[in-house]
Amino acid sequence: MVTKNPTPQERRKEQTRRDILENARQMIVRQGVDGLSIRALADQIDYTPGALYKYFDSKDDLIDAVRAASFERLNSFIAMRIQPTNNAAEMLLNGGLAYIEYAALHPQEYFLMFNMESSKATSGEQRDIAMRSLLQIVEFGLMQGEFVAQDDYDAATIAYHCWATVHGIASLQTTILLDERDDFLLLSRVMLQKVIEGFVA
Repeated sequence: MVTKNPTPQERRKEQTRRDILENARQMIVRQGVDGLSIRALADQIDYTPGALYKYFDSKDDLIDAVRAASFERLNSFIAMRIQPTNNAAEMLLNGGLAYIEYAALHPQEYFLMFNMESSKATSGEQRDIAMRSLLQIVEFGLMQGEFVAQDDYDAATIAYHCWATVHGIASLQTTILLDERDDFLLLSRVMLQKVIEGFVA
């Protein structure tokens, strides 16, 4: 199958869309999601508000695109941390710590991803990629004999257990425990190791 190269006009349009998304993300990081203003965003990138609606149908549509892009960045951040090893337990540990670290580094984006109403971004491709990747690591560990499934505690249950653990830790760290502990990442490592030990063969 021959892939058609994008035209200069298509490349410019895609670059403009990325610029809009990045500036919207930065505005949300600085001022929160309620501080995102289409007019202010348009002024910032030297566009008219009406021109922005050529790329996004509404403010909610723009926010959802920022959320989807945040999932993509999180997935890339985790992927970089789990690539150096073929040990499933290390993959789970490194991936979980990456998830927690990303939330600590980008609390506003983490809020966007997980603490707003469900949308196409939170049920879309990037979220599915995250779950599939986690499930594949668990299945790899079971196949290699590193992990053991017990009764109805199968691969999917182990994967959800891991996700629930790191999500809970990340949520605590970005809300009620924000700035309370400097050693939270170290504590997170200890907690995740204990969880993973529970299904290591």
